[in-house]
Amino acid sequence: MFNRFLAFPITLILVFGFSAQVRAEDTITLSQTGDVKQKTDFVDIQQIIPNIELDIKYATTDNFTHSKLYDSPQALLRQGTAEKLKKVADEVGEKGYRLKIWDAYRSPDAQFAMWKLIPDRRYIADPYKGYSNHSRGSAVDLTLVDKQGNELPMPTSFDNFTEEAARSNKNAKYLREAMVKHGFKPLATEWWHFDDKDAYQPAKAVKVSPVSPKEAVITISAIGDVTLGQDERFLYEGSFNHYYNLKGPEYFFSGVKKILSEDDLTIANLEGTLTEASEKPNKSSQGSRAFFFKGNPYYTAILKDGSIEAVNLANNHYMDFLSRGFMDTLSTLDHAGISWFGNQKVIIFDKKSVKIGLIGVNTLGPLEEGVDSENLISELKVNIEALREKTSLIVVSFHWGIENKYNPTEEQRKLGRLAIDQGADLVLGHHPHVVQPYEIYKGKCIVYSLGNFVFGGNSNPWYNDTEIFQQQYSFVNDKLVEISLPNIIPCRLTSSFKPELLN
Repeated sequence: MFNRFLAFPITLILVFGFSAQVRAEDTITLSQTGDVKQKTDFVDIQQIIPNIELDIKYATTDNFTHSKLYDSPQALLRQGTAEKLKKVADEVGEKGYRLKIWDAYRSPDAQFAMWKLIPDRRYIADPYKGYSNHSRGSAVDLTLVDKQGNELPMPTSFDNFTEEAARSNKNAKYLREAMVKHGFKPLATEWWHFDDKDAYQPAKAVKVSPVSPKEAVITISAIGDVTLGQDERFLYEGSFNHYYNLKGPEYFFSGVKKILSEDDLTIANLEGTLTEASEKPNKSSQGSRAFFFKGNPYYTAILKDGSIEAVNLANNHYMDFLSRGFMDTLSTLDHAGISWFGNQKVIIFDKKSVKIGLIGVNTLGPLEEGVDSENLISELKVNIEALREKTSLIVVSFHWGIENKYNPTEEQRKLGRLAIDQGADLVLGHHPHVVQPYEIYKGKCIVYSLGNFVFGGNSNPWYNDTEIFQQQYSFVNDKLVEISLPNIIPCRLTSSFKPELLN
């Protein structure tokens, strides 16, 4: 029918440790507690400016030497220099920018290695003439990034040893003015380099008290439409309620439970209500397509047994039994300890100390009456922005598209890519009731439709293919550093509301 397609994500790998910059003698210990009293003490700049972005080039091979000269991606500076830099960060932050650090403290060994490659005092301080300000911990190489982490256009890239690096543009001029204002001196040949105006005695080496990096790998699974219950007009015989009474709550996810129980977070679209309410809204505009889904509040046991940790409620059935039905659904999910999100509710799911932001967006309206697209986009941007500083990963779940269509609409593509552009790390889609292709955009997955899964709305769907979408995310010190290739686990729907793995 169609091909699911795949592109390779961009992978970022960090290197850990801090041994190469340490000598046995003449060392200064870096405070790991933040209890620094002297301006001459060394500090980790992230202790002073938590939202600063680090891209320490010499801790990787992505530098002019094509060699890894540092054993750690930390940025160390003197306390006095760091305090000045914080004032710069605060000032540029008012304009919506952040600082990105490329280099800070540099060991004498690394300075000698650079000089051997480029013995040009315009660009590299001659270590035979004494300690550079980098080796004193009072110089910094940096640039500006926007809210999305994109570098602002500058005259050249970092470590561009040409005359172009001495030139200026609007952004370089703004950076220079902010740095000079708060006590730094620019370098004429490098727009990115700034020295602290205050002088410090040399530190032959900086010894960092051993601190193991905090690493975590999070596996996220996503499934499509889950309707626990049915329309009251359906016949009882062979219905979802009938199977529940025959088989119990553990039946429905039994074919896939092992997979979902071994991940860290399973996300489903809960399409319907869990309530005993009876009053319904007017859906006459939908004609024969109008359905009202509800299940017994005790059906949360199905989700619990199936290892579903979070459900999206931003869809066109959460108001099938008006406000009472909606509030009953929220209460029973809360009571069962199942996280829910969508519409105005944005949540942060905490797993292995990694904070995952969950946003739900319904493009159809509660009763398929439509929504104001400008307001929807504006609210989406605000929600992603609010989560960016609080979380390490952002997932946006969209209810969108056209039922029974195998390919995404142009609106789906635009919204999915917009979410990634704004800072989302994974986009999930549902509503078409069939599986649609996924796309890798800027290294992030957009899953356009996951199809039905445990779906009480149809006892014998004509389209039986479904899947579990799974992906792993690696974090170091709460920063996303690597995204695995997607793992698509194909499943098939049975006529008894139970998805089974395909062999």
